[in-house]
Amino acid sequence: MTRKLIFATVLMLSITMVSCTTKPSDTTNSNSNSNTTTVDQNKDNNSSKTDNSTPKEEVKVNKIKLSIYTIDVNSLEPNESNTIEVNETLSLEDKLKALSKELSEKKFDKLPIEVKSIDTVKGKKVATISLTDSSTQKWVPKFQGSTGGTVTANTLIENFLQSNNKSRGEWIDGVKFLYNNNPIEYEHVADLSSTQYRN
Repeated sequence: MTRKLIFATVLMLSITMVSCTTKPSDTTNSNSNSNTTTVDQNKDNNSSKTDNSTPKEEVKVNKIKLSIYTIDVNSLEPNESNTIEVNETLSLEDKLKALSKELSEKKFDKLPIEVKSIDTVKGKKVATISLTDSSTQKWVPKFQGSTGGTVTANTLIENFLQSNNKSRGEWIDGVKFLYNNNPIEYEHVADLSSTQYRN
């Protein structure tokens, strides 16, 4: 009788062990199937996202051109040397910042040109621009000499006012310049010491 009981117990244990070892493999298979399904669903979701985003990319953004002027050293007249395109929907301040960045890089050896504010003065929009400098005073040589100073002043004024650019869209009426947030008091750039208005 004891032998039968031991035999029955061993038999039950072996059946239990066999069933335990087969279930995890079934679970693994079902997991891999569910993983495959999840991956497939993700692919479908991603492809549907891609399909949905395609029409947005086709929407055309209207751009306006801003002129970059170079001053002729002989006549001291502005000549358009380049243009940049900016989104028409940008704020006026952001358009000015894009222009400042381009001017800094192309005309002023990457010296900082900061748009401080746009204020309404007697019904006209006037931008305040600060030419900023560290203790090295790299802007100062650009204010020196009758020709050099005039070229610097005219380059800044003409580029910010965009007077000859009829496709600029909404724009400022006047511009005021500062040097390190203070009025500019250098003889050869006297035009930068007062607010300049577009004709």
